[in-house]
Amino acid sequence: MFAIFYHLLIVSHIMFFNLRHNYPETNQKRINMIIIADAHIDESRGNESAFFQMLDTIEETDQDVVFLGDIFELWIALTRYEKEFHKNFLAWCETQKRRRTVGFIEGNHEYFVAAQRKNSFSWCTERAGWPDANGLLFCHGDQINRRDQNYLRFRKIAKNQICQTVVRFLPFGPSIAKLLVFLFKRTNLEFRKRLPRKSIASFAETSFEDGIHTIFVGHFHRNYQYRESESKALYIVPGWLEAEQITLYDKESGRVSSCHWRELQHLPL
Repeated sequence: MFAIFYHLLIVSHIMFFNLRHNYPETNQKRINMIIIADAHIDESRGNESAFFQMLDTIEETDQDVVFLGDIFELWIALTRYEKEFHKNFLAWCETQKRRRTVGFIEGNHEYFVAAQRKNSFSWCTERAGWPDANGLLFCHGDQINRRDQNYLRFRKIAKNQICQTVVRFLPFGPSIAKLLVFLFKRTNLEFRKRLPRKSIASFAETSFEDGIHTIFVGHFHRNYQYRESESKALYIVPGWLEAEQITLYDKESGRVSSCHWRELQHLPL
């Protein structure tokens, strides 16, 4: 069965999204923003409770929120694969988008969210990035390193319509999905451990040429900046998984900072 599933994936094909062109647009009106990346929520990690406590705290603010992907260790946005915490997260987003902008970028641990659940968010995309109308660009970051060809090929296969149809009806699908994630974690370890600084710089420079001035990237689970000038910068934000950190952005001043989510209760937001 596994061989059949893998064959069906390989024969499917989708054109890879160009990082530079054809971005959708959205208007961002609020001054401050909360950015959350790489929480990897999973029952086995025991981090579900803290994550939803954070969402309760965010409700007490009036900030926009952007989720930069890999919010869950695995999220296949088809009914038979979704767990209670996926449903609770969607319910929270559906409620909060009436009060604030709630954006969501699919990470490499999420599948078909934009195709199946986009109405739960103010905006949601599976593409490489989402720019707003004011020169901001939000990316998960998994497509920045163009040398990681094994992953880029896997992504083309795993996130297309044919794969979505196969996965929807696949016997023992949830069990097979867990196995694939387990195996994928053990591939391309060289690329996963190193920060691809040259690829990041190239991506940033290309985006700046296209009129972007501030880029937020997840995926790499660390703080890092690439700055062309005082007014143009790319920020890799810390992963929530390691220390439950979030990133705050003040549009008026351009200030970017990170803190533990519990500090939201003490900040003048």
